[in-house]
Parts: sequence; structure tokens; C-alpha cells
Amino acid sequence: MHLQSHHRKALRRISLTPLADLVFILLVFFILETSFVQFREVAFKVPDEPTRASHAEVESLSIQVFPGGKLWIDGESMTLADLSPWLRRQQFSEKTAVLLKTEDSVPLQTLVEAMDLLRAQSLPRVQIQALGD
Repeated sequence: MHLQSHHRKALRRISLTPLADLVFILLVFFILETSFVQFREVAFKVPDEPTRASHAEVESLSIQVFPGGKLWIDGESMTLADLSPWLRRQQFSEKTAVLLKTEDSVPLQTLVEAMDLLRAQSLPRVQIQALGD
């Protein structure tokens, strides 16, 4: 009887080799099937040539955007936080065309924040142009 009891314990042991093979095969499968997509990516293209404003527009505003959220407007340096109060003081009409001139190194989030501030001040006509064009 003692030998049968010992024999039962030997049958209960599970070999980890097939399990390791299965895990490796699944790992290779998931690596090959995964697509590395940035889900928060925004398609954004700066036009190559500046567009010409129509002659009917009376007002236009040019804002230069630099890395770190620094802005240059009409010879005045300011930050994104200073933009809304400055726009309220100027009282632009909603027909005012705004041109954001930016460098390639400016983060997209900075441009989006600037555009949000402009839209909050009823300035929806915003164009983006590469600085130096």
C-alpha cells in the first residue's frame, strides 16, 4: 500500500514546462497583434504658405507663440494667463481674424490652450502659421 500512495503523489505533480511554452506563445501572439497607436494624438498640420486675408476684413490680430507659453502681441510680451484680460481690454469684434504664428518646438497643448482662450473671447477665426513664413 505504501507504494501506491507514493505513486499517487507523483501523478499529482504538474509540470511547468508546457505552461511556460503556452505563456511564451501567447506573449509572442499579443506582441505581434498589438498596434502601437497613440490614442490621444491630434492630426495637426501647419500650412506651408500663409493664406491671404480678404480685403473685407478690417481687424486682424497677430500673436506669436513661443515654447513655455510665452506670447508676443503688438510689441508686448505676455503669458497665456495674461491673454484673456488683454483681449477683454482690446474689445475685438468676432469678425477679427487671428493669426497664431508658432515655432515647431511649441507643444500642441499650448496652441490648443491659446485657441480655447481666443474662442472664449468670441474670436473663432483663428489661423496657424509657422513662425518665419
